[in-house]
Amino acid sequence: MNCRMNKAGINVVAANKNLLLMYSDMDTEEKVNFYNSWAENYEKHMSVMDYQAPSHGVETIDSVYSDDRSSALVFDVPCGTGKVAELMQKLGFKNFHGIDGSEEMLKISKSKGLYQKLMHCLITGDKQLPVKEGTYDVVMVVGGIAQQHLPWEILPELLRITKTGGLICLTMKTEVSDHRNKLLASIQEFLKKGLWEEIVKRRIEKWQKDMLLTGVSEEYADGIVYILRKK
Repeated sequence: MNCRMNKAGINVVAANKNLLLMYSDMDTEEKVNFYNSWAENYEKHMSVMDYQAPSHGVETIDSVYSDDRSSALVFDVPCGTGKVAELMQKLGFKNFHGIDGSEEMLKISKSKGLYQKLMHCLITGDKQLPVKEGTYDVVMVVGGIAQQHLPWEILPELLRITKTGGLICLTMKTEVSDHRNKLLASIQEFLKKGLWEEIVKRRIEKWQKDMLLTGVSEEYADGIVYILRKK
């Protein structure tokens, strides 16, 4: 068996396999089972891709958030292994709720002791999230709205659960896809309707290493961070 390791001692072959599977076409049950089996190695394997979306999203929120951070309630969707909460906690945020479709990912998030509430829920675009209207000061969607992951139809729910004046952070790779086109069109539709206003639209070079059919490339894809304020 090929166990090629990188300098950090990560099995690059196993990482490439899982990173390719992450973007593959699976049904819901297969996707949940995949993330459950990957949870333990998720952060290590994502580092092979030089995945920096959590850092970019959090530092962008940090640059615009001027209210009391110690009392702000943050919703992390999907929360995965809790990386976003880890980074935000270092910047003074203290109150976190998280939601994810993978029970094993949630176990790792829980072990970090940062979340006051964690919810196991499959997130679709055709049903409400188990959250009351106007609950959160900040909603973080880091890397979640992507092809084969969260549906672009989730945007109305993100608006519903955010407080008036609250912020929604969306991060995404600048890939060309029907999913991304619909997501961007929906963002613009909500802007035109006056449902939210654009606070930041930040394009970032070298967002993450791109994927080839054989695994991680040495070439980088760009990414975008949106910060939107509910009106």
